[in-house]
Amino acid sequence: MLLGALISTAILLHVFQKRADRDLVERRLRACFDYRDRLGDLEDAFQSSEGDPQVLEQAWHNVALLSREFRRTSWLFAPDVRRRLAAVVDELERERRQSESNGADTGGRAAQLLCEKGRELERLLDAEVEAEAREHRKLRFLPEPRKESEG
Repeated sequence: MLLGALISTAILLHVFQKRADRDLVERRLRACFDYRDRLGDLEDAFQSSEGDPQVLEQAWHNVALLSREFRRTSWLFAPDVRRRLAAVVDELERERRQSESNGADTGGRAAQLLCEKGRELERLLDAEVEAEAREHRKLRFLPEPRKESEG
């Protein structure tokens, strides 16, 4: 009877651990999508803006939202991923503060920098989403049924 209780406890702990791991992976995926949503599609916005300074102002506002969200949720990621993402977010935030202190820059340099850093962030997020999606598929409560050909 004691052995049965120990086995049941071990199974329950394993299931709870799998569920906690899966929840963490889901939160990481949500954070990646939130970061992308916060920043928006900068290249498309700048191409369709025809030099409208309000688009650049909105982009800097989006950088502030991204930075705030990153500070709230970056703890979810492994240190190496967090470090790579933080480097891009910190540089964007530094440029945003510099832009605010120097006045509105309607030139192309700010738009170019935002687009470059946006692409860099997208590449990092895409890689993390792919890794987390693989991890999400791997964390199943029960093993997948074997196919006949694996036999």
